[in-house]
Amino acid sequence: MTVRNIGNKYKIIHVAKKQLGLDDDAYRAVLSGAGVTSSRDINTDAQFNTVMSAFLKLGFKSNSDKVGKYINTVTGASGMISRRQEYYIKGLWALASRYKDEKSLRKIIKRIGKVDDISFLSKRDASAVILALRDICWKAGFNPDTREGVCFGQ
Repeated sequence: MTVRNIGNKYKIIHVAKKQLGLDDDAYRAVLSGAGVTSSRDINTDAQFNTVMSAFLKLGFKSNSDKVGKYINTVTGASGMISRRQEYYIKGLWALASRYKDEKSLRKIIKRIGKVDDISFLSKRDASAVILALRDICWKAGFNPDTREGVCFGQ
């Protein structure tokens, strides 16, 4: 984040918070998705985009063109997980996991991607999760490309 626009980004975050009517707990939950506890802790464009993506999903609407130039995200914005990646992660999880529930998927996403929900993953972290899940598939005896069992030792 460049020094000259930090103040504008803080203002945008607080306008979104006010527009959505978020209480402090809900606001902190959104910030935690980006790995920060305060808007002043946001140091990168990726963190800002993660927070704004969450606000947009909650229904934030920009009234200004000035705000629009700072927001890179809606769904599938640059730097954030694509729908195809999300679908692929969920498919790999359904194939390879022992516990096929949302809670266990969130645990692996938290461990690898350091975020609380799949929608907050960056493209890079989503790729890391995909590689880990493909490895789990192979170790479980499934070919992640064909969804067929793999017979080792023959």
